[in-house]
Amino acid sequence: MATHELTWSAFLREPTRIEPMLEKGDVVLRRRDGESLRLCRESRRANEQQALLAAARLMSAGGSTCRQALGRGVTDSLPWTRFLPEADRAAFVEEFLSHLGACADLGDFTALGRLLAEWKNTAAAFADGIAPELKRPVKEVGGRVPRPGE
Repeated sequence: MATHELTWSAFLREPTRIEPMLEKGDVVLRRRDGESLRLCRESRRANEQQALLAAARLMSAGGSTCRQALGRGVTDSLPWTRFLPEADRAAFVEEFLSHLGACADLGDFTALGRLLAEWKNTAAAFADGIAPELKRPVKEVGGRVPRPGE
C-alpha cells in the first residue's frame, strides 16, 4: 500500500484531495512548524490492530518453544542484540513479547517503542564497553563522574 505526502497548507487549501489518496494508502501531512500527521482509514487501522493482537497471542501461546526460537533468531532479526550478554538477550525477548501482547491489546505501541529504544541504548552501552561502569554501585551522591577509561 502506498503512502502519499501532502503539505499541511495544501491540505487546508484543498481538503477534498485527501479522499482519492486514502483509497490507495495512508496520507502523511507534512507541517513546517510541527510533527507530521498520518491519515488513514479507520478500517485499515482496526485490521492492523487485530492482526498484531493475533500475532502477539499466537507467539504467547507458543510458550517456551516460541521464546527459545525467538531467542536463537533475535540476533539475525535485530543485529544490535549481539552486543547484549546472553542473559540480557533472553530478558529482552521476554520483555518484548510481554509488551507486544499488552500493546496490541491496547492498540497503542508507544510503550513497545520505548522498550526497544531502552534496550538499544543498553546494547550501545555494552558495545562501547561502559556497561560494567554503569552497573557499579554509586559511592557518593553529587561527586564527579569520571569519563570511561580515566
